[in-house]
Amino acid sequence: MIVTGKSAGKTIGLVQAHYLGCGDGTDLSLATVTDKLAVAEVIERLKSMPQVCEVVVAVPDDPGNVMFAKIAADLGARCYFGDRTNALARCASAAAGADTVIHVMGQHCFIDTALLAEMLTFLEETGAHFVSAPEAFTPYFAGKVYRRALLDDVAAVIAALPEGRDRHCASFTSFIESDPWRFGALVYEKLPEYDRDFLLKVGEAAREIFEGEDMPVAACGTLFESYEFAQRQFGGGDDVLDIACGDGHGCRILAERVNRVLGVDINQPQIVSNQQRNGASNISYDVDDCFALSLPDGAVTGATAMKLIEYLPAERVDQFISEVRRVVAPGGRFICSTPQSSHGALVPWHVKEYSVAELRALLERHFSSVEILSSQSDGRLSEDPGQKMVALCR
Repeated sequence: MIVTGKSAGKTIGLVQAHYLGCGDGTDLSLATVTDKLAVAEVIERLKSMPQVCEVVVAVPDDPGNVMFAKIAADLGARCYFGDRTNALARCASAAAGADTVIHVMGQHCFIDTALLAEMLTFLEETGAHFVSAPEAFTPYFAGKVYRRALLDDVAAVIAALPEGRDRHCASFTSFIESDPWRFGALVYEKLPEYDRDFLLKVGEAAREIFEGEDMPVAACGTLFESYEFAQRQFGGGDDVLDIACGDGHGCRILAERVNRVLGVDINQPQIVSNQQRNGASNISYDVDDCFALSLPDGAVTGATAMKLIEYLPAERVDQFISEVRRVVAPGGRFICSTPQSSHGALVPWHVKEYSVAELRALLERHFSSVEILSSQSDGRLSEDPGQKMVALCR
């Protein structure tokens, strides 16, 4: 429950980092942008804020993280080595002695310090315990602002849960956001509007960060909740086409429920590998072109295309959706997922990222019923805006 009237007191900048990233690769906090490590840029930006008394880099107590001690020391910051798996305990200990925390991930080197300052003021003026940006706002530009004492309350609540304690401690800010009334969490809605030139510069810098990185789509997890959602929309009599199937993980999820799954991808070596490893009698794989599928009209009762549309040339997306409509039988369903963004494509390998309105307009040209849900930070799919959209088309 929200209380009012407390000053922020001592405010620290807390940078959450780890040398390991998605798929056990090197975390992007250690990527280089304009001759500087991303985490160093985050530290410097936080140190530039007059409201911030100290910057602390919080990392798991792992030998691979020793490098962060030198990075922090060179920039006049402090490095704290804490619990290897419990991010809540680690951040709480790192922030000991602070009244208020501005919490930023180490790879988010484009943080908008003016926005963070506004969020801090909002926390003070409202008496909130926790302030975040809306789910649909790009995380690259914002962080979380909260009162340090809140972490002790959250730890006590999680400790009393019958299950899921490790998961909630690992992603404690999402746990707070899932129950805003209980934890006094508010959303800061007065967001800046970034002009096109600024976003283009950010995109170019992001391209430098990701240059040479091989980050498979499946590596970072949110893909799978889309397939689990799709699985629930189909039944035992459905034949489902999975477009851009990659390594076939989604096909295997779908195959647990449906009659037959055909996974197609333009990547021939990947399809050959899938065929060689395939142990399911109701899954098959083939090379195919999403703009000109080799299937006859109405060949399947369902289709999925997860995290594909953002990679397609924008002028050909309508052609792709038309082709999906052709091969899905009347009464069938098409489920797709894609990032939600009103700022254009900030991830450099995405051709275009769509707003809800843009995606809906594309899909409604070909499907009479379109329902769009968004992924929330606590793992739910809901009608509220979020970072990723999942569309159910009939």
